[in-house]
Amino acid sequence: MAEEQVFRYRPRCSHPSCNQPALFKVGAVWSDGTSRELKNYGLTCETHRQSQLERARHNRDGLRPAEGETVGPVALFVLEPGRRDTELAPAMDSGSGGKAEP
Repeated sequence: MAEEQVFRYRPRCSHPSCNQPALFKVGAVWSDGTSRELKNYGLTCETHRQSQLERARHNRDGLRPAEGETVGPVALFVLEPGRRDTELAPAMDSGSGGKAEP
């Protein structure tokens, strides 16, 4: 069997006027009861992390999950090369009083 090749690239910040590398994924844990993933609200660099987090939280407030779906709080997750979104660790200071959000 052939070795699985990993697609690698350096994503950029989602802020419209920014071209900096993204350090964080802005997301919320989503589940339909059988699977779990991060609902993606964008990517952000250090400079735009707070504004992107606030924008995502505003968008999350308007979301109405379907029956059986759950969506957790929006948080920042540290991007790590080669890791899937469900493996990303929450940033310790993503607006939750210094604690990682679940």
